[in-house]
Amino acid sequence: MSEYLDVAVRAALEAGAILKEKLGKVGFREKNPADLVTEADVAAQAKIAEIVSTAFPEHYFIGEEPQSSLGPDAPRLKNVLREEECGSGAPADLPFTWIVDPLDGTTNFVHRVPFFGTSIALTRGNEILCGVVYDPSADELFTAERGAGAFLNGERLRTSDFTRPTQALTAVSFPTQTKPDSPDYLAFQRCVPVCQAMRRTGSTALNLAYVAAGRFDAKICQCAHPWDVAAGVLLVLEAGGVATNADGRPFDLAIKPLLATANAELHGAFLKLLND
Repeated sequence: MSEYLDVAVRAALEAGAILKEKLGKVGFREKNPADLVTEADVAAQAKIAEIVSTAFPEHYFIGEEPQSSLGPDAPRLKNVLREEECGSGAPADLPFTWIVDPLDGTTNFVHRVPFFGTSIALTRGNEILCGVVYDPSADELFTAERGAGAFLNGERLRTSDFTRPTQALTAVSFPTQTKPDSPDYLAFQRCVPVCQAMRRTGSTALNLAYVAAGRFDAKICQCAHPWDVAAGVLLVLEAGGVATNADGRPFDLAIKPLLATANAELHGAFLKLLND
């Protein structure tokens, strides 16, 4: 592993240990209606920030939880970017930036549903250099480096060979307050009569890791944040899959809609299904 990936793996494993230790032991609050945060989110992000900022003090950081929420003992990061300052919105000098979701699947975590994880990626502009998604419940560590492949616990990953939506087990996301006209709900309505089956699991990062592993065949998300998808998209690409904006434009960390599929033929079929 490169030094970057080695640090990302160490941070993900330590964050995952925090999540396992706090599962079922912490309360929660609403950041926004139906959008939950727990002490575990905050503690895990503080640990990740400590590890990456110690290893690479000149690097920048984007985390789901605002630095002000991490508490007085958390590291005071000076190089913090806003969510929109990644991808095509990154500063002109393209700093190395860590994009972190310490607990993707917080609602599952609160309800003790064992489908949640930690997502960590290192980017430079819109280029994702390495990514890690760790599922502490299953002890599954998904890793990828740009140009070097994707792996699950050290075993190389390949996406599936299915080429038609009728063959596809497809994951979809819904926003925290889904309305009848929410783009994700409208995409679901288009896909559910056609796809072999649909899944809404509550963790975008793990959904993308599952596409990379050939467990899911497609992932549709119209409202993703960069910390939801940065590591997972690299996993899909390095496992042989395709990821673009949901309307077919090139993938951009600064643009929320995402379509990730197992291969180019399946991708084209989903683009047609979603946009015609």
